[in-house]
Amino acid sequence: MEKNKTGKPAFAAGRYFKYAIGEIILVVIGILIALWINTLNQEKAQQKKIDSILVKIQNDILQDIDNADWLLENFMRKDSIYTRVMRDTLSPEDIKAIPGGSYGLDFVTTWWMEYHIQTNGYNLLKENIDIVPKKYDELIKTLDEIYTFNRNTFETYNSNSEDIARQYKYYLNDNQPWLAVDGFNAKRSDAKIEFILNNPKFKNQMYAMLGSVDAMVWEFSHYKNEITEIYIKITELLGENARPLPKVIRLTSVANTKDAEDFVGIYQFSDGHRNILNSETIEVYLKDKDLYMKTTNYETGPFLQLHVEKPIFSKVYGYSRVRFIPERNSIKMYFGTFGITEWTKITSK
Repeated sequence: MEKNKTGKPAFAAGRYFKYAIGEIILVVIGILIALWINTLNQEKAQQKKIDSILVKIQNDILQDIDNADWLLENFMRKDSIYTRVMRDTLSPEDIKAIPGGSYGLDFVTTWWMEYHIQTNGYNLLKENIDIVPKKYDELIKTLDEIYTFNRNTFETYNSNSEDIARQYKYYLNDNQPWLAVDGFNAKRSDAKIEFILNNPKFKNQMYAMLGSVDAMVWEFSHYKNEITEIYIKITELLGENARPLPKVIRLTSVANTKDAEDFVGIYQFSDGHRNILNSETIEVYLKDKDLYMKTTNYETGPFLQLHVEKPIFSKVYGYSRVRFIPERNSIKMYFGTFGITEWTKITSK
């Protein structure tokens, strides 16, 4: 072995070079591993944030469905009062006996309806769009279409409903001297009762207000179907991190055949100022967890449950709302400005 001047073995320069290269490679590998771990942790953190935003969107959807409770109740109360007045069977004493507040006549004519879509989760998603992976592009496109269109649509309906109510209030203020006195005394004077029974302005106002709320319910039937599909899609994307689907989130009329037992059967026309369906009977039947309705002249369905708990159904963009009343073995069909009809079950199937 070659020795240096001190008599100790001398190492070739090449061996030092190889050693240095090895050290550099180890350092580089260490840096790359650290970067990979850091990137992985960032991706996990970003995914966790995205998942939390998607859950917020699902919560907004559930809130929208829950908020529709008052929309549906508002519509059905207005339709019930409207139908009763439009039959022209009420006497002055009947008018005096009608309660006030949210069950009274003013509820139909001056209480406008507002339905606002919850967009907190959607807005948060748009704020963090830079960290959202490509696999969510289809979802984001659908959300953009749904929220942009429906938010604008419902705000337009809200504004229209308020305008109808306010214009009527201005008319009363300018033309009906009993308005302030009756309001102060909290009673209906003979002059007001005369106005309710004989002035076409009152019925026309009920017609306009009920129509404005009916339009919201009509639009909600479609919106409910869209956001249900979105909720299910988000659940699929969340995978094992998803929560169990709530009962209200389904695209079928009922969750199982047993849930349909109270609804299925043949019903006979029993009440209404006219038989709007022009059929003495209707048959409600189940097909693949969906409810359908058959009359003498046509068949329609499937029906989507609109309410969180109550058995209130409608077709998507349907022109009537169907409310099953199992304790009375009957169905009430709300046709908005065309009135209400009731059907009594005569056979079960």
